[in-house]
Amino acid sequence: MRIALDDAAPLYRHAPEAQEAKATGERAIQRFMEEVLPEAQQTTRIQAAELIKTTLSTVGKEFSEHPRTSAEIENYSNAMADMFCAYLERLSIA
Repeated sequence: MRIALDDAAPLYRHAPEAQEAKATGERAIQRFMEEVLPEAQQTTRIQAAELIKTTLSTVGKEFSEHPRTSAEIENYSNAMADMFCAYLERLSIA
């Protein structure tokens, strides 16, 4: 599915609807970072958001290229959630 979407991306990437969806996602991650890291500097929140988005995208691409069982998906997603939580907790006390 992801590969098919990548192939079609040039057809829709610049459409107003795609730009609006991207902007909505950016605002959501900014609000999340402000909530989870209220004491952090803006540059720290921006870097954390970029790292998390890049990780999700890269891992998601690799993970979705192979069939997975429900158990594999759940285990993998729980492990990633733990990893992100540990990272954000570390930033919140830094």
